[in-house]
Amino acid sequence: MKELYAVNGLEDWFSRESRDRIEPLARLTVENREYWEEEMGLTFRGIPAHLQANEGIPFFIECQGCWWWWVLLTGDDDPPVIVECLEENVQILACERLSDFIFACAWDFSLMDRPFFVQGEYGREIEFLIWLRNNWEERPGTRLSSSVHRYRFGKKDRRLLLWDETGQFFLSADTKSSGEEALRQINPFVK
Repeated sequence: MKELYAVNGLEDWFSRESRDRIEPLARLTVENREYWEEEMGLTFRGIPAHLQANEGIPFFIECQGCWWWWVLLTGDDDPPVIVECLEENVQILACERLSDFIFACAWDFSLMDRPFFVQGEYGREIEFLIWLRNNWEERPGTRLSSSVHRYRFGKKDRRLLLWDETGQFFLSADTKSSGEEALRQINPFVK
């Protein structure tokens, strides 16, 4: 967390790149498990015992306030991030390391800034994921709820983000020809 907030212009970068926002350093507070469970009515779901903690810091907020992400204070140098899913009244593991969460945010924000960008829908999710895992390099994934995943894959100059809750894909590349080649490769899985 110290390294994250030491980045010059961090808060401005997040507000410029996304409507989601990182909490300003001055507003960070430590909350405890009693607050989550008793005051907010949230329970932990599917978080391995070795990643649980009794305290955490809410540091990142979805643009409409539907999801809040917390760093769990486990004592690790690169602690896990959980997400508060109000629709399910649970806290779930968003990703096992804060560095992966920040990487995922930067990856997602950078997609539209590249020379080639296209979005669309995909189907046959299981077959598509198997194909991608065999042919592209998987990057850190994140979760929004117990059933909603965001998958990231890269190959050469190409980046691919999958939102399984909506069946959308977002593909970018450094050149039009590279992007078009990627589209040809994933064509059997996209609509």
